[in-house]
Amino acid sequence: MALNATGQLVQITKEEYDVELEIAYATSNNFTGEPVYKAPLCYIHPEAANRLKRAIALLAPLNLKLKIWDAFRPLAAQAALFQHFPNPAYVSHPETGPRTHCRGVAIDLTIIDQYGKELEMGTMFDDFRTIAHHGNEQVSLEAQKNRFLLAGVMNIAGFDTFDTEWWHYQLPNLESFPIISAEDTPAGII
Repeated sequence: MALNATGQLVQITKEEYDVELEIAYATSNNFTGEPVYKAPLCYIHPEAANRLKRAIALLAPLNLKLKIWDAFRPLAAQAALFQHFPNPAYVSHPETGPRTHCRGVAIDLTIIDQYGKELEMGTMFDDFRTIAHHGNEQVSLEAQKNRFLLAGVMNIAGFDTFDTEWWHYQLPNLESFPIISAEDTPAGII
């Protein structure tokens, strides 16, 4: 388990965690249309990393894996995303919102099959419409089942949902996890 210099975050790698990484904000394939991060690095709080391992273990007997789009997000990146889409129902306000990603306790992900194909979830990642909300019955029955599978696995592993985004999971008791400062942000992300 590789921690950053201050010991606050764990780097998630494909090799160590057996997950796929497609860090959306390190590419132009995100809602801003441009890279927000310098590199496709994935970090989370050690407690979240332990719970992620549990989720991975729960999916393994089903020949399913997790694909991660985002995890720790520096506060500067949070500000850039909010500036692009200033709706706190979907993007946390960089000064007054809960800023779960900036604490290292949130993760955006989906399930993929043994061939690397994403399971049908009814919308793409970062779809800021009500159809992306948990429990939305306007998506196909297959998508509803897959969303329930993801929510169940992540809940059993110890994560909470975020009502407006089927892909977003976070640790409970957010206030007990401080926002990671710019000085403690792992090198190379921004």
